[in-house]
Amino acid sequence: MAKVIFKKSNLECEWTGEHESILELAEANDLDLDYGCRMGNCTACQQPVVAGEVEYPNGHTGEPEEGNELLCCSQPKGDAELVIDA
Repeated sequence: MAKVIFKKSNLECEWTGEHESILELAEANDLDLDYGCRMGNCTACQQPVVAGEVEYPNGHTGEPEEGNELLCCSQPKGDAELVIDA
C-alpha cells in the first residue's frame, strides 16, 4: 500500500488499489478537484508531484506539464509515498 498525500488540502489517504485513479481516491475522501475527461486527454486534472512517482496503467494521450501528473488516469507507482500539491 502507498500513502497518498494531498499537500494543500492536508489530506492523507492509503492507496489500496480499490480505485481506478488518484482522482477517484480523492473523491472517495471528499476532496473536490478539477477534471474534465477522466481519460487523460484534456489535462484539466494535472497537479504538481512534490514527491514520489505515478504510473498510467491504461495510458493517456494528453501530456501534463513537466513535474505534473494527470489525476484522472494515474496511480501511485509502487508502495512509496506520493505527495501531490493539491
